[in-house]
Amino acid sequence: MSDKLGDIIKNTLEAIESGKEEIFFIAETTRNETLRLTNELSQLKSDISDTICLVDAQEKVDRQKRMRLMAVNSSYQQYTQKEMIEAYAEAKDAQVSLQLLQSREAELRKRRNELERSLNQMQETIDRAQNLMTQVSMAISLLQGEIEGALNSHSHEQRQELGLRIIKAQEEERRRVAREIHDGPAQTLANIVLRLEIAEKLMEYNPSHVKAELIDLKNLVRANLQDIRRIIFDLRPLALNDQGLSAAISKYLDNFSNTYGITCEFKVAGHEKRLLPGMEAALFRLIQEGITNVAKHAHSAKVNILLNFQDDWTSVRIQDYGIGFEVDSAMQTPGEHFGLIGMRERVEMFYGRLSIQSSFGKGTIIKFLIPSRGERGDKL
Repeated sequence: MSDKLGDIIKNTLEAIESGKEEIFFIAETTRNETLRLTNELSQLKSDISDTICLVDAQEKVDRQKRMRLMAVNSSYQQYTQKEMIEAYAEAKDAQVSLQLLQSREAELRKRRNELERSLNQMQETIDRAQNLMTQVSMAISLLQGEIEGALNSHSHEQRQELGLRIIKAQEEERRRVAREIHDGPAQTLANIVLRLEIAEKLMEYNPSHVKAELIDLKNLVRANLQDIRRIIFDLRPLALNDQGLSAAISKYLDNFSNTYGITCEFKVAGHEKRLLPGMEAALFRLIQEGITNVAKHAHSAKVNILLNFQDDWTSVRIQDYGIGFEVDSAMQTPGEHFGLIGMRERVEMFYGRLSIQSSFGKGTIIKFLIPSRGERGDKL
């Protein structure tokens, strides 16, 4: 039975890896096409603006020529036949030129609308590809992860529950990383590409401004590298493996404070001990999510974190002094409060307990407890 299961896992991995490469190719192709269309749309908007100016100018010419023709027609005795023919020809030419410009403007606007629709559709394709990549990576990690021993030593029901818990944890983590990358480095890199194109054009028309543009770009790249390093650290905090939970949290809070300008007071109570790797990672992510919510929503200048080690359980208390919110309403609208819902689900996966107290204008206190041996927590 074990050999058969191994063959199934191996074949499944090969199929998933092949599909992952295809999804990646689709996503990258779509991103490149999106960038091309974005540049085309930018140029198109500039062409539309220029054409509108030409249309406005031609409308004035058209009015002048039509008024000239009307004057010639009303006083034709004062003009020669040649002058009358010329007035008519000029009015006709002006009208034709105006119609051509108006037709060009309409075509450019139509093309602009088509490009905007195409970009929206491509963004949807990219989003779907990213979701698929998340699911595929999650499946690969699940199949390649160190869970075979657990699967061999548990009942079918226990294996199913374990698998579901692993999947939920991995999916939550990948969604967080995807949001971080999309809102940070991905947006910055797209901006860098556009700024480089501007610098390229400045080389031709205004070389004196290129140096200033390159200096701005250098600062932008440095900031982007800092964001990428932060995401890498958040994804795999090395101090968590090497130095333990409190050291990893302390290092992360230093970086958090420098990034957001929020004072972080971190205290450790009880006798610190090494926990299971999965439990340490869960506690780290829970604290990370909790103070990220403070930065995004609380508008608090300070946050206090207490990590408490006891024999049978480990608890955390996060307190801010911000604007507060309605807890019941927030927990019932997961689409708007994904962070809190994710914290609750992560705590429940370890049979822990989560409590949130918040008042408008008085701040928020988040407390969670995870039993060290898997018992259900009852100490909140």
